[in-house]
Amino acid sequence: MAKNKKEKKKNVYIDDGHTVYDMSGLDKSKSKSDDGVQMTKKEKRAAVRAAFERFLPIFIGVLLCFTATMLLIRLWLS
Repeated sequence: MAKNKKEKKKNVYIDDGHTVYDMSGLDKSKSKSDDGVQMTKKEKRAAVRAAFERFLPIFIGVLLCFTATMLLIRLWLS
């Protein structure tokens, strides 16, 4: 091979401590999970139950529509 070809130099990474993105806000121990709302165990259970009662009929409706669509596709393709 020709001697005048330049050899590829490998760049060596040197950590200089430069921060690209500030990650100080990602510490979970300092963040509050209650968001200023104080609820007892009984109130939390009641809130979860109310949410299930509110969204369960919608969820069941979506499942029924999905099932009906799948049955129609199966009948159409068979």
